[in-house]
Amino acid sequence: MKTIKKPIIILTIVFLLLLIIFSPYIKAEYLTLKYGKQFEGLEEQTNMLSNSRYYKVLSYSKSKAKVFYVSDTGDVITFIKAKDVWEIEEWKTVWSKSGSADSFYWPYYR
Repeated sequence: MKTIKKPIIILTIVFLLLLIIFSPYIKAEYLTLKYGKQFEGLEEQTNMLSNSRYYKVLSYSKSKAKVFYVSDTGDVITFIKAKDVWEIEEWKTVWSKSGSADSFYWPYYR
């Protein structure tokens, strides 16, 4: 009986750790699937970023959203909804191929 309990406990702990590590990615994938079309191409509002290769919706509410855009840089843009239009509230470049903006952001995308 003891030999069966130990592997089950270890597998449960490993599963829970993996669930904790990957939960931000799962959340971002879900939010991107559900709300992502609203944010397609909105990085162009900055007038500085090139078209993104992909983007992930990191958080979403009816009035505020945080989206991570990946092109030559990784940019987190916070949008607020004003008169049914998403407008940039904050823009932060968290990494760049040139190394000029290198910080850590979770979930990690490159």
